[in-house]
Amino acid sequence: MENIIKKLNIRVVTLISITILLSLFALFTGYTALGVVLLLVAAGLPFLGMKKEIYTLTGSPVKHLTFYFESEKMSSVERSVNAAFRDDAPKVALLSYGNGRIDVTITKDKKFAVVKLSRYVPHKYEPVGKEVTFTNDEVTSLCKYLEIK
Repeated sequence: MENIIKKLNIRVVTLISITILLSLFALFTGYTALGVVLLLVAAGLPFLGMKKEIYTLTGSPVKHLTFYFESEKMSSVERSVNAAFRDDAPKVALLSYGNGRIDVTITKDKKFAVVKLSRYVPHKYEPVGKEVTFTNDEVTSLCKYLEIK
């Protein structure tokens, strides 16, 4: 994961700057209510995310996904991960919540992914094994296995 960096989101910064300039213009030209509203909007815009994560080798944005399954199926999921999610890998039912968790970090262009398995122990999820890195065709198999679009 050393190839994933946080980068300033230029779109959000530009939008904030333009909104502040418009609000100052509105305040100085006598449109006080509009100026105040625009300042409030500019104050809320940083919540859109000032930074985004980028995979440096392709320049593609990164997203984080989480999938759950029953912990009894942990060995099947580990075999699937070790088999790079090929077609013959054992299929496991994914749930909305479970004692086993698959954390996936994947690029938008689907050229790079990192998979980490965790098991729930009282009050937290603990990692099982190491993070596994996938590239190119392996990521395609991962997307097919986990039904990522």
